[in-house]
Amino acid sequence: MKREEIVARLLGARGAFDARVALLPNDRFDVAPPGRDHSPKEIVAHVNAYERLITDRLRAARSGETTAFDRDRVGWEEFNERVWAEVRDRDPSDVREASATVFAELIAEIELLTDAELESPVGITARIDPAWLKDRTLTELIEIDALDHYPMHFGVLDAAKD
Repeated sequence: MKREEIVARLLGARGAFDARVALLPNDRFDVAPPGRDHSPKEIVAHVNAYERLITDRLRAARSGETTAFDRDRVGWEEFNERVWAEVRDRDPSDVREASATVFAELIAEIELLTDAELESPVGITARIDPAWLKDRTLTELIEIDALDHYPMHFGVLDAAKD
């Protein structure tokens, strides 16, 4: 997949996610809907944490560093639990603002990639932590940790507005 296509798909998928978030007033943003484990605020922070990881990985690789995030070592379950706990006391408007900022940073980092870096271990992709890549392309991981991730959480966001 070409960089322009990934960016366009990210903007569309995140746009659908953001449209759902925008419908939620702050008083519902911080409360888990009935039958759900997490509030919309926690969902937004959770999605944002994965976007931050991608962004940080790309920045580190661009500066010649290899990252070693706990998400890649201890697993996504423990990482997610930490994210849920860290966001509980954060102000909802701060979570919304941070989410928009990090997404803009993610798009900016992806726009710096070449099509070759997205599809094979060349350039900065050669410096990305193999524990994250696991023989997958950067494109595949952006799909998993961002594109496919947004719709996984539409149910909570939709339940919160009802």
